[in-house]
Amino acid sequence: MLLAAAAGCAALLAALVWWRTPAVQRAHDAPAGDATMASAYGLGGLPELRAPVSAREPAPSPLAHERLVTYYGNPYTPSMGVLGQHPPEDAADLLAQRAAALALDGAGPVLPALHVVYAVAQPADGGASLQYLDDRSVRAFIDLARRRGFVTVLDLQIGHSDPLAEVERIAPYLREPDVFVALDPEFALPGDTRPGQAIGSIDAGEINAVQAYLAALAERERLPRKVLIVHQFQDGMITGAADIDRRDDVDLVIDMDGYGAADIKGVKYRRYAGAAYAPYGGIKVFLQHDPDPLTDAQILALQPPPRVIVYQ
Repeated sequence: MLLAAAAGCAALLAALVWWRTPAVQRAHDAPAGDATMASAYGLGGLPELRAPVSAREPAPSPLAHERLVTYYGNPYTPSMGVLGQHPPEDAADLLAQRAAALALDGAGPVLPALHVVYAVAQPADGGASLQYLDDRSVRAFIDLARRRGFVTVLDLQIGHSDPLAEVERIAPYLREPDVFVALDPEFALPGDTRPGQAIGSIDAGEINAVQAYLAALAERERLPRKVLIVHQFQDGMITGAADIDRRDDVDLVIDMDGYGAADIKGVKYRRYAGAAYAPYGGIKVFLQHDPDPLTDAQILALQPPPRVIVYQ
Protein backbone atom coordinates (compact mmCIF):
# COMPACT_ATOMS: atom_id res chain seq x y z
CA MET A 1 0.00 0.00 0.00
CA LEU A 2 2.83 2.37 0.89
CA LEU A 3 4.60 1.72 -2.41
CA ALA A 4 1.37 2.41 -4.28
CA ALA A 5 0.95 5.63 -2.34
CA ALA A 6 4.53 6.58 -3.13
CA ALA A 7 3.98 5.98 -6.83
CA GLY A 8 0.82 8.03 -6.79
CA CYS A 9 2.49 10.77 -4.84
CA ALA A 10 5.51 10.93 -7.16
CA ALA A 11 3.56 12.67 -9.89
CA LEU A 12 2.14 15.09 -7.34
CA LEU A 13 5.59 15.82 -5.94
CA ALA A 14 6.98 16.50 -9.41
CA ALA A 15 4.10 18.85 -10.13
CA LEU A 16 4.80 20.77 -6.93
CA VAL A 17 8.36 21.67 -7.93
CA TRP A 18 7.33 25.16 -8.95
CA TRP A 19 10.58 26.26 -10.60
CA ARG A 20 10.36 23.62 -13.34
CA THR A 21 9.89 25.95 -16.27
CA PRO A 22 11.58 25.68 -19.68
CA ALA A 23 15.29 26.01 -19.12
CA VAL A 24 18.61 26.53 -20.80
CA GLN A 25 20.48 23.24 -20.50
CA ARG A 26 24.20 22.57 -20.52
CA ALA A 27 26.05 19.28 -20.15
CA HIS A 28 28.43 18.48 -17.32
CA ASP A 29 32.12 18.41 -18.09
CA ALA A 30 33.86 16.92 -15.03
CA PRO A 31 37.30 15.31 -15.01
CA ALA A 32 36.97 11.75 -16.27
CA GLY A 33 39.60 10.39 -13.91
CA ASP A 34 37.72 11.02 -10.65
CA ALA A 35 36.91 7.89 -8.65
CA THR A 36 33.35 8.71 -7.68
CA MET A 37 30.07 7.49 -6.37
CA ALA A 38 28.65 8.46 -9.78
CA SER A 39 30.66 5.82 -11.60
CA ALA A 40 29.87 3.22 -8.94
CA TYR A 41 26.13 3.57 -9.37
CA GLY A 42 25.85 4.74 -12.97
CA LEU A 43 24.57 8.23 -12.16
CA GLY A 44 25.51 11.60 -13.58
CA GLY A 45 25.66 13.01 -17.09
CA LEU A 46 22.17 14.51 -17.01
CA PRO A 47 21.78 18.15 -18.07
CA GLU A 48 21.58 20.88 -15.49
CA LEU A 49 18.38 22.85 -15.20
CA ARG A 50 18.16 26.61 -15.18
CA ALA A 51 14.86 28.32 -14.41
CA PRO A 52 15.30 32.10 -14.35
CA VAL A 53 12.89 34.13 -12.28
CA SER A 54 11.79 37.46 -13.72
CA ALA A 55 13.61 40.35 -12.11
CA ARG A 56 10.23 42.12 -11.86
CA GLU A 57 8.77 39.38 -9.64
CA PRO A 58 9.62 38.63 -6.00
CA ALA A 59 11.62 35.42 -5.60
CA PRO A 60 9.24 32.63 -4.60
CA SER A 61 9.65 31.06 -1.18
CA PRO A 62 10.09 27.26 -1.16
CA LEU A 63 8.94 26.89 2.44
CA ALA A 64 5.85 29.01 1.98
CA HIS A 65 4.56 26.38 -0.45
CA GLU A 66 5.92 23.07 0.79
CA ARG A 67 7.40 21.20 3.71
CA LEU A 68 10.97 20.05 3.04
CA VAL A 69 11.68 16.41 3.99
CA THR A 70 15.33 15.39 3.71
CA TYR A 71 17.42 12.23 3.91
CA TYR A 72 20.87 13.12 5.27
CA GLY A 73 24.34 11.64 4.89
CA ASN A 74 27.61 11.29 3.03
CA PRO A 75 27.99 8.54 0.41
CA TYR A 76 31.37 7.44 1.76
CA THR A 77 30.50 7.39 5.48
CA PRO A 78 27.65 5.03 6.46
CA SER A 79 27.73 6.18 10.09
CA MET A 80 26.70 9.69 9.03
CA GLY A 81 23.25 8.76 7.83
CA VAL A 82 20.93 7.28 5.26
CA LEU A 83 22.74 8.52 2.15
CA GLY A 84 25.83 6.54 3.12
CA GLN A 85 23.90 3.37 3.97
CA HIS A 86 22.20 2.77 0.62
CA PRO A 87 23.03 3.18 -3.07
CA PRO A 88 21.72 6.58 -4.19
CA GLU A 89 18.75 5.25 -6.19
CA ASP A 90 17.67 3.09 -3.24
CA ALA A 91 17.98 6.03 -0.87
CA ALA A 92 15.85 8.08 -3.27
CA ASP A 93 13.21 5.33 -3.25
CA LEU A 94 13.15 5.33 0.54
CA LEU A 95 12.89 9.12 0.61
CA ALA A 96 9.96 9.06 -1.82
CA GLN A 97 8.17 6.54 0.40
CA ARG A 98 8.82 8.65 3.50
CA ALA A 99 7.54 11.80 1.80
CA ALA A 100 4.43 10.00 0.54
CA ALA A 101 3.67 8.66 4.01
CA LEU A 102 4.02 12.13 5.55
CA ALA A 103 1.74 13.60 2.90
CA LEU A 104 -0.88 10.95 3.63
CA ASP A 105 -0.55 11.62 7.36
CA GLY A 106 -1.50 15.26 6.86
CA ALA A 107 1.81 17.05 6.27
CA GLY A 108 0.40 18.89 3.26
CA PRO A 109 2.57 19.49 0.18
CA VAL A 110 5.91 17.76 0.73
CA LEU A 111 9.12 18.39 -1.20
CA PRO A 112 11.80 15.69 -0.73
CA ALA A 113 15.49 16.63 -0.59
CA LEU A 114 18.76 14.71 -0.73
CA HIS A 115 20.70 16.27 2.16
CA VAL A 116 24.35 15.67 1.26
CA VAL A 117 27.18 16.41 3.71
CA TYR A 118 29.61 18.14 1.36
CA ALA A 119 32.24 19.36 3.85
CA VAL A 120 33.10 16.81 6.56
CA ALA A 121 35.16 17.97 9.56
CA GLN A 122 38.32 15.97 10.21
CA PRO A 123 40.18 15.57 13.54
CA ALA A 124 43.38 16.98 12.06
CA ASP A 125 45.68 19.89 12.83
CA GLY A 126 46.25 22.72 10.37
CA GLY A 127 44.21 24.06 7.49
CA ALA A 128 40.41 24.01 7.49
CA SER A 129 40.27 20.39 8.79
CA LEU A 130 37.64 19.60 6.17
CA GLN A 131 37.27 16.87 3.58
CA TYR A 132 35.13 17.77 0.56
CA LEU A 133 32.96 15.54 -1.57
CA ASP A 134 34.24 15.40 -5.15
CA ASP A 135 32.47 17.40 -7.85
CA ARG A 136 31.18 14.48 -9.90
CA SER A 137 29.55 12.89 -6.87
CA VAL A 138 27.87 16.17 -5.96
CA ARG A 139 26.63 16.58 -9.52
CA ALA A 140 25.37 13.01 -9.50
CA PHE A 141 23.27 13.71 -6.41
CA ILE A 142 21.92 16.94 -7.90
CA ASP A 143 21.00 15.10 -11.10
CA LEU A 144 19.38 12.25 -9.20
CA ALA A 145 17.36 14.65 -7.07
CA ARG A 146 16.22 16.61 -10.11
CA ARG A 147 15.28 13.47 -12.03
CA ARG A 148 13.13 12.31 -9.12
CA GLY A 149 11.46 15.69 -8.55
CA PHE A 150 13.49 16.38 -5.40
CA VAL A 151 15.87 19.18 -4.41
CA THR A 152 19.38 19.04 -2.94
CA VAL A 153 20.76 20.44 0.32
CA LEU A 154 24.56 20.69 0.70
CA ASP A 155 25.63 20.52 4.35
CA LEU A 156 28.80 22.24 5.58
CA GLN A 157 30.54 21.31 8.85
CA ILE A 158 32.80 24.42 8.77
CA GLY A 159 35.82 23.01 10.68
CA HIS A 160 38.53 25.65 11.11
CA SER A 161 37.15 27.72 8.24
CA ASP A 162 34.29 30.21 8.44
CA PRO A 163 30.70 29.86 7.18
CA LEU A 164 30.84 32.47 4.42
CA ALA A 165 34.06 31.07 2.94
CA GLU A 166 32.56 27.58 2.82
CA VAL A 167 29.32 28.80 1.26
CA GLU A 168 31.29 30.73 -1.37
CA ARG A 169 33.12 27.49 -2.16
CA ILE A 170 29.86 25.83 -3.24
CA ALA A 171 28.71 28.81 -5.34
CA PRO A 172 28.81 26.76 -8.60
CA TYR A 173 26.17 24.44 -7.12
CA LEU A 174 24.14 27.21 -5.49
CA ARG A 175 23.73 28.85 -8.89
CA GLU A 176 21.27 26.03 -9.60
CA PRO A 177 17.65 26.82 -8.71
CA ASP A 178 17.11 23.63 -6.71
CA VAL A 179 20.23 23.52 -4.50
CA PHE A 180 20.18 24.85 -0.93
CA VAL A 181 22.64 24.96 1.96
CA ALA A 182 22.94 23.91 5.61
CA LEU A 183 25.49 24.98 8.24
CA ASP A 184 26.56 22.78 11.16
CA PRO A 185 27.97 24.89 14.02
CA GLU A 186 28.83 21.75 16.01
CA PHE A 187 32.04 21.40 14.00
CA ALA A 188 32.95 25.10 13.67
CA LEU A 189 35.93 25.38 16.00
CA PRO A 190 39.01 27.56 16.57
CA GLY A 191 42.25 26.31 15.08
CA ASP A 192 43.62 25.04 18.41
CA THR A 193 40.66 22.68 18.90
CA ARG A 194 40.19 19.60 16.76
CA PRO A 195 36.70 18.81 15.44
CA GLY A 196 35.16 16.28 17.76
CA GLN A 197 36.95 17.56 20.88
CA ALA A 198 34.27 20.14 21.68
CA ILE A 199 30.93 21.49 20.48
CA GLY A 200 31.58 24.42 18.15
CA SER A 201 29.62 27.57 17.38
CA ILE A 202 28.96 30.27 14.85
CA ASP A 203 27.84 33.82 15.47
CA ALA A 204 24.73 35.65 14.38
CA GLY A 205 26.94 37.95 12.33
CA GLU A 206 28.27 34.97 10.38
CA ILE A 207 24.74 33.75 9.70
CA ASN A 208 23.77 37.24 8.57
CA ALA A 209 26.74 37.35 6.20
CA VAL A 210 25.69 34.04 4.63
CA GLN A 211 22.09 35.23 4.31
CA ALA A 212 23.23 38.41 2.57
CA TYR A 213 25.42 36.38 0.20
CA LEU A 214 22.60 33.98 -0.69
CA ALA A 215 20.16 36.82 -1.26
CA ALA A 216 22.61 38.63 -3.54
CA LEU A 217 23.38 35.42 -5.44
CA ALA A 218 19.70 34.67 -6.00
CA GLU A 219 19.04 38.22 -7.20
CA ARG A 220 22.08 38.29 -9.50
CA GLU A 221 21.37 34.86 -11.01
CA ARG A 222 17.58 35.41 -11.02
CA LEU A 223 16.97 32.31 -8.93
CA PRO A 224 14.21 31.29 -6.54
CA ARG A 225 14.80 32.21 -2.93
CA LYS A 226 17.46 30.13 -1.18
CA VAL A 227 16.85 28.00 1.92
CA LEU A 228 19.50 28.22 4.66
CA ILE A 229 19.33 25.56 7.39
CA VAL A 230 21.34 26.05 10.60
CA HIS A 231 21.59 23.11 13.01
CA GLN A 232 21.37 23.72 16.77
CA PHE A 233 21.04 21.54 19.88
CA GLN A 234 22.80 23.69 22.50
CA ASP A 235 22.43 27.36 23.35
CA GLY A 236 26.09 28.13 22.69
CA MET A 237 26.07 26.76 19.13
CA ILE A 238 24.68 30.13 17.91
CA THR A 239 26.13 33.11 19.74
CA GLY A 240 24.26 36.41 19.73
CA ALA A 241 21.22 34.64 18.27
CA ALA A 242 18.93 37.59 19.00
CA ASP A 243 20.87 39.57 16.39
CA ILE A 244 20.07 37.22 13.50
CA ASP A 245 18.51 39.22 10.68
CA ARG A 246 14.96 38.30 9.69
CA ARG A 247 14.98 38.68 5.91
CA ASP A 248 12.28 38.28 3.29
CA ASP A 249 14.72 37.16 0.58
CA VAL A 250 16.16 34.04 2.31
CA ASP A 251 14.27 31.21 4.03
CA LEU A 252 16.22 30.69 7.28
CA VAL A 253 15.52 27.49 9.21
CA ILE A 254 16.80 26.66 12.70
CA ASP A 255 16.91 22.87 12.80
CA MET A 256 16.73 21.21 16.22
CA ASP A 257 19.58 18.74 15.85
CA GLY A 258 20.88 16.15 18.30
CA TYR A 259 19.51 12.77 19.30
CA GLY A 260 17.54 11.77 22.38
CA ALA A 261 14.15 10.72 23.68
CA ALA A 262 11.08 12.01 21.85
CA ASP A 263 9.75 14.06 24.78
CA ILE A 264 13.10 15.78 25.33
CA LYS A 265 13.42 16.54 21.63
CA GLY A 266 9.98 18.14 21.69
CA VAL A 267 11.09 20.48 24.47
CA LYS A 268 14.33 21.37 22.71
CA TYR A 269 12.46 21.90 19.44
CA ARG A 270 10.34 24.58 21.08
CA ARG A 271 13.48 26.17 22.57
CA TYR A 272 15.43 26.45 19.32
CA ALA A 273 13.23 25.93 16.27
CA GLY A 274 10.46 27.86 17.99
CA ALA A 275 12.69 30.72 19.11
CA ALA A 276 12.03 34.30 18.10
CA TYR A 277 15.17 34.29 15.93
CA ALA A 278 13.94 31.27 13.90
CA PRO A 279 11.73 32.33 10.99
CA TYR A 280 11.17 28.62 10.25
CA GLY A 281 11.67 25.58 12.45
CA GLY A 282 13.18 22.22 11.57
CA ILE A 283 13.61 18.91 13.40
CA LYS A 284 16.14 16.12 12.87
CA VAL A 285 15.21 12.49 13.51
CA PHE A 286 18.06 10.03 14.10
CA LEU A 287 16.66 6.77 12.80
CA GLN A 288 19.33 4.65 14.52
CA HIS A 289 20.30 6.74 17.55
CA ASP A 290 17.04 8.17 18.90
CA PRO A 291 15.71 5.61 21.44
CA ASP A 292 12.14 6.29 20.29
CA PRO A 293 12.25 8.15 16.95
CA LEU A 294 9.49 10.71 16.56
CA THR A 295 6.50 9.37 14.65
CA ASP A 296 4.84 11.28 11.83
CA ALA A 297 1.99 12.20 14.18
CA GLN A 298 4.42 13.52 16.81
CA ILE A 299 6.35 15.55 14.26
CA LEU A 300 3.23 17.09 12.75
CA ALA A 301 1.94 17.98 16.22
CA LEU A 302 5.03 20.08 17.04
CA GLN A 303 4.45 23.81 17.47
CA PRO A 304 5.32 25.83 15.55
CA PRO A 305 4.85 23.33 12.71
CA PRO A 306 8.27 22.25 11.38
CA ARG A 307 8.88 23.34 7.81
CA VAL A 308 11.94 21.07 7.49
CA ILE A 309 12.21 17.45 8.67
CA VAL A 310 15.67 15.88 8.45
CA TYR A 311 16.14 12.09 8.72
CA GLN A 312 19.67 10.93 9.50
